[in-house]
Amino acid sequence: MTLGLLARRIGQLSEEVQDLEGRLTRLVERHAPQLLAVVGIGPDTAVTLLITVGEPGTPGH
Repeated sequence: MTLGLLARRIGQLSEEVQDLEGRLTRLVERHAPQLLAVVGIGPDTAVTLLITVGEPGTPGH
């Protein structure tokens, strides 16, 4: 029973991770698609860059 509950929870969390990854990808595609064009930069890295240095093209960046 416990293993079944754990397996179900893992499935739920995996779905949540996929949903969040999709949201992040769409945000990067909307705000800084040029970051995704760079080899080796995926959505996670692009979001980290945006959080750290800000959105390209905005005042002060």
